[in-house]
Amino acid sequence: MKQFTQTLKRGIVLMLVGVSIAAGAFAQQNSIPLADALNLIAKKYNAKFAYEHRIVQGKTADRNEASKAKNLEEALKDVLYPNNLLFLYVSEGNYTIVTRDTKTSLSVIIEPNAAKVNDKSNEHYITGRVEDENGNPMPGATLKTNATNQTFLTNSSGEFAMFVSPDATELSVYYLGYEPFSQKINANTKSLRMVLKATVNQLEEVNVVSTGYQKISKERATGAATVITAKELEKVPVPNVLYRLETMVPGVKITLNSGDNSFVYGNTMNAINGGTRTRGTSDYGMTVRGRGSLPGPQGSESFPLIVIDGAISENDISTINPDDVESITFLKDAAAASIWGVRSGNGVMVITTKRGKNNQAPVINFSVNAAVSNHPDLNKLPLMNAAQTIAFEQELVNKNLIIAPSNTTPMGQPLATVTDLTFKLKAGTISQSDYNTAIARYSTMDNRSQVADYLLRPANNQVYNFSVSGGNNYSNYFYSASYANENPYAVGNNGQRLTVTLNNTFKLFKVATLSTNVKGAFLKYKNNGISLNTLYAPSATAFMPYDQLVDDNGNRVAYSRRYYAGWVNTLYPKGFLNWGYNALDEVENADNTQKDNNYSVNLNLSVPVFKGLTANAFYANEFGFSNARRYYNEQSFYYRDFVNGYTPIPTTGNATNSIGLAKGAGILNSQNTTANNYTLRGQLNYDRTFGADHQVTAIAGSEIRETNAGQTTGTLYGYNTGTGLSRPVDFFTPYPTIAGYSSSLSGSYPTLQDKKRRFLSYYSNAAYTYKSKYTLSGSVRYDDYNNFGLDRSFRATPLYSFGAKWDAYKETFLKNVSWISNLSLRGTYGVNGNISTQLFPFTWISVGAADLTTGLPYASIISPANPELRWEKTYMSNIAIDFGFLKNRLSGSVDFYHKDGKDLLYQFPINGTYGVTTLTRNSTRMTGKGVDVALNGIIYTAKDWDITSRLNYAYNTNNVEDTRFVPTSSFYANPAYGSLLAGYPSDKIFVYRNAGLDATGMTLVYDENGNKVAANQNVTNVAALKYAGRSAPSHFGSFIQSVRYKDFTLMAVASYQFGSVFLKPTASSYSSSRLGVKYDLHEDVASRWQKAGDEATTNVPGMAGTFAGTSLLRYQQSDINVLKGDYIRLRELSLSYRIPTEKITSKIKGATFGFNVRNLGLIWTANKAGLDPDVLPNLSSTTLGLPPTVSYNFSLNLNF
Repeated sequence: MKQFTQTLKRGIVLMLVGVSIAAGAFAQQNSIPLADALNLIAKKYNAKFAYEHRIVQGKTADRNEASKAKNLEEALKDVLYPNNLLFLYVSEGNYTIVTRDTKTSLSVIIEPNAAKVNDKSNEHYITGRVEDENGNPMPGATLKTNATNQTFLTNSSGEFAMFVSPDATELSVYYLGYEPFSQKINANTKSLRMVLKATVNQLEEVNVVSTGYQKISKERATGAATVITAKELEKVPVPNVLYRLETMVPGVKITLNSGDNSFVYGNTMNAINGGTRTRGTSDYGMTVRGRGSLPGPQGSESFPLIVIDGAISENDISTINPDDVESITFLKDAAAASIWGVRSGNGVMVITTKRGKNNQAPVINFSVNAAVSNHPDLNKLPLMNAAQTIAFEQELVNKNLIIAPSNTTPMGQPLATVTDLTFKLKAGTISQSDYNTAIARYSTMDNRSQVADYLLRPANNQVYNFSVSGGNNYSNYFYSASYANENPYAVGNNGQRLTVTLNNTFKLFKVATLSTNVKGAFLKYKNNGISLNTLYAPSATAFMPYDQLVDDNGNRVAYSRRYYAGWVNTLYPKGFLNWGYNALDEVENADNTQKDNNYSVNLNLSVPVFKGLTANAFYANEFGFSNARRYYNEQSFYYRDFVNGYTPIPTTGNATNSIGLAKGAGILNSQNTTANNYTLRGQLNYDRTFGADHQVTAIAGSEIRETNAGQTTGTLYGYNTGTGLSRPVDFFTPYPTIAGYSSSLSGSYPTLQDKKRRFLSYYSNAAYTYKSKYTLSGSVRYDDYNNFGLDRSFRATPLYSFGAKWDAYKETFLKNVSWISNLSLRGTYGVNGNISTQLFPFTWISVGAADLTTGLPYASIISPANPELRWEKTYMSNIAIDFGFLKNRLSGSVDFYHKDGKDLLYQFPINGTYGVTTLTRNSTRMTGKGVDVALNGIIYTAKDWDITSRLNYAYNTNNVEDTRFVPTSSFYANPAYGSLLAGYPSDKIFVYRNAGLDATGMTLVYDENGNKVAANQNVTNVAALKYAGRSAPSHFGSFIQSVRYKDFTLMAVASYQFGSVFLKPTASSYSSSRLGVKYDLHEDVASRWQKAGDEATTNVPGMAGTFAGTSLLRYQQSDINVLKGDYIRLRELSLSYRIPTEKITSKIKGATFGFNVRNLGLIWTANKAGLDPDVLPNLSSTTLGLPPTVSYNFSLNLNF
């Protein structure tokens, strides 16, 4: 591999040197007189040009530039702008060509017989500027008054100066692709600012599809690709680009689980031993056309591949500033995505960032966005009230479900206050009256207001963006900087992000083009908040409804979290540290920070060779550093708990911790992660038109890619932040503990991990178009990977695709059908790949320093060798129709696809004599199918009005084909979350058929014959279970409605999903003398069976009994808890106003103010419980969260 890398580098260098030497000579072969180029364009587009011959004499143009343009406007720009010429729109198909003058405006007489104005004594002088809605100058715009036929042209800065006849009362401006604009004038008019609005059709039109390797005309693209422009992204003002895309792309399902937290995720760490994506997994998810791999421990990639400016990115999407994005292309089928090979099986998301424009004066943009949300509502959590919780505790004690504590018994489990009081009452250590008084007081308490006031807050964020762009004849630039500050609803959590983008394009020697992209993203996190899971997860230390953070006098209340408080109190006289826990103290003492620095550099050199052939050399480097630091000072519970745990109970005198930790210090855990990824690519591009009927485009190249991930971890005990000194410890020598035995310390000496992955690829893609109506395409890619397959036949894999497209609307038999504006048929077939970065073909072992028994080094097998490890493959076919009717007032597309996944990875059992019992192999298969629909409508358009609608719809399902997936005993014991089953979707949900409760409060279910099965009996037939449906929706999409009236635009966004089910969160565990104390505070516990006869009024099982655990699980996973996940969500309402700055000041070229309301909630849901299927209040979940609250966003955008 190393030798090949060096060889390829030398080859690219030699190729570029040779190309540079030959470029001048070849360039001469492509040059033709400018007049000839204009004649070719006129013939191709049936246009007429008027110009003075002297302005084109001696000037040349590139033949290829004139022929490969996507439309007339682009062709004219390609040949005229380099020659310092502009074109003037006169009427449909008629243009005037004039010279550019950057200092004075240009005046041209359009009609030869028009009257000449020789005497200007009665005329008055008007100056001004023509801009688009964003304040960008419009060079070459045409101006004309209603008094004469004389027209004027703006210069490169969009400025004009003209004498106007005294008879003129109106001045109009015209620009191709923009609506004409007229403004009243009179003798007192001296200066004007005229703003043009893009036509509705122009706003919706996307002419280019970017694959990351090349840009393809949409007319010639055979694959399924959806392009989202910067204009569309601007409408959703949140700092994460993925969140802006939520409702925009048919077939792409984006699930948001934590409101609008843009980058302050529940998990902000990169785990190099996990899959490619580990950050934000509990905050958002995205799939393109459903799953391509099977769920399970094999670690197959499930997230789409992300490509930024031509290079694969391993960074989280939150490192991208949405305001830097020019377009995002989703490649969804094999023909579109297979060019990316073995990483494209889950779809590809291609992000292209903004660039400047040639011959454009500097454009400065500044914007600010601010958002604030409603206060989180703890009432959304299904919690018991204090009285119900007390009754629950009393039953635990009275039915002897938990063991009574003792002040003299070491290390007993902690108990809630009422549980402890009930035990004391039972033991006779307190009176009934004292007990009743305490119970009466606790029964009326509700600590949710304290939690809301002290630990939660309204989430808010602020974002500031600044950019400047422009260019001249030979270069352009786009520079931007953005700062975001985000405060999630947990007090103590915060995130800050700074992004910098420097994009340049240079024309070298008037021949080659060098594009550079330099980006930086710097993030800083404070993760000091208290999670809801810490408070409410079923455990012995759950925060009971009557517990308090502060008492009635404002004093903080501490609770015992490690052991029974009565026993812990006996330790304090012996010198033990305070073992109490208070959440407010933890927030104040927490010092958990993380700093991420991410950088990327892309260089792309393009050199024309000859006759439509260009050579590209591309280099990309993405590198980053992450430093995570968790410091526990001596006041933190973690430190006090740790020190007490390593303090043996003395027989005499005061206790001393066995590690020797002194006062004034703490414990420091650190984790440093590095990433350094390289891409080197050499590519040839061919794009040529032969005659008027034949066009060929092709690319071929080779690519080397290497990813390097490193991670160091370490723990310092007795660390002093002032001196930087710590206490030396021995991680291999056990230390005496409070339990009476010795134990090794948690943590370790500094550890280092490095993961290197290398990819080698050869690829090619070609397309042929005949008469601009018939297109054939094909691609092939050959990938090799160092961590797959010891045999090259398994390690290296060819992937391919081919497609066809017919633009039927261009046929002569449809040309006279005026209501058909566009009608095209597409079809593709090909194979994509997928990978698991957690698997290796060789034996993977773990080496330890010393065995506790022998003291010798030891090793253990993590995973056995698998020399036949190889790519997963997804074969996909796609048939589609693109349409546009009534001058594209109604347009859209419909795609039908079928997926066949083969060689999918899954963990199957093997003979235990090999030393392991399971092995992950490429040995299974899953199929899928679906439909993507995009429908756009221009309901009404006029000068002051635009009403547009967009409907996205997607259908997707899959089916496991491998007949080895059959029901097992473990499946029958856990059907809702059990193993896969042949003939069902990968996300299937099976449940028990509930038959109520028996007389002892145990859950009954039906067998396949309708007989009732008790909790102590097994279910052994799949027919006894009920197939409830899929956890993922099979139908989903969105509806977007926009209404513009003059300078006001109102937009509503709704999303929907149908065809999914979920299990209603309910009680998850009960306490028992065997399992210990566990307080489950779910409201369903209040409805539990408690005595004989309750089975007539409730289905929630009782807590007592040998099979209470099985009984509860069968209740949890029974059909009575299955709810539909169908909903219609009002995601957003926004109102924007284009401020008429031309009437206020000339210094600000454009300004827009926006007000946006997000997360308005579910306007309809199929489940009667009113639960949000995207954010379920499962108290046992480690990512327990609250539904996103309504947020109010304000934005101001200024252009200078």
